[in-house]
Amino acid sequence: MEKSTQQIMSYVFIVINVILGGCFCSVGCLETQPFEIRPEFLQPIAKAASRKNSTYSYVTDHLTYTSSDYFGVEATLDVYGLTLQPGQQSEGGIWITSGDGGQSSPIEGMYTGWHIHPGLYKDSRTHFYVGWESDLSYPPMGCFNMICDGFRKLSSSITPGDVINPVSSINGNKQYITVRIFKDKSSGDWNVYYGLNGSPKIVGYFPKSLLPAMIDKPVQLRFGGYVSHEKPAPSPPMGNGNAPSSGSAASVSSIKLIDADGNDHMANTNLRYYETRQDCYSLSRIDSGRFFYGGPGCTD
Repeated sequence: MEKSTQQIMSYVFIVINVILGGCFCSVGCLETQPFEIRPEFLQPIAKAASRKNSTYSYVTDHLTYTSSDYFGVEATLDVYGLTLQPGQQSEGGIWITSGDGGQSSPIEGMYTGWHIHPGLYKDSRTHFYVGWESDLSYPPMGCFNMICDGFRKLSSSITPGDVINPVSSINGNKQYITVRIFKDKSSGDWNVYYGLNGSPKIVGYFPKSLLPAMIDKPVQLRFGGYVSHEKPAPSPPMGNGNAPSSGSAASVSSIKLIDADGNDHMANTNLRYYETRQDCYSLSRIDSGRFFYGGPGCTD
């Protein structure tokens, strides 16, 4: 290929990348960057909201779906309180999404963690949540917690949507949740576990029939932070509002990748990452199974 043709192809790659809403970076992003997951996919029905002039941003480390070695993830996150207004949302969590070898964006996924979502709860408190989405139908289907059929609750003491109290102090005591999602080898269902300042206990499961594109298919594991806002509401803080460079940012730790047999594997080495707006929300490299993430917000 002649040099002029290479230059043209590079230019086309960048243009396509911008049109598809991805980032163009030399370090950390996927080789299949033009087909990278869109931030709004990490929340149920957020694509519909994005058509109403909303802006979405997220930052996370992840394992690519090109490997079928892992079908679950566990992580511990320190939880915080933020004063948000309707139209804003901020969270830390883990996500498992479908993949098809890099040919397109995921079409199904499930999520759990902590979030602050005034539009959902009519308050600005910190809640434990679960969620799912499927793009196999139009309009897309999905929801949080027990709002619609989907997630099957088993626990008598833990309910998705529960308030997390107390929360962490940036320079004081920390409160932690441990969340875990993994595919049950026998049933094919996706089990969800949750623990506050302790070992996670079963909460319930997503039936495999709920997410057919993820049946016997490779998946992508992600963990980190997500924020959204609907203008004119400003971009909210992520994590505790501090960037990793501050030395006091929110963290994700004790990251475990779960194989098909249910065995845990500590993520002690750095993984690929994706940052929608590095100037607003960033993350550190993984060190001993832990990384830091967050930021104060964006001007967009």
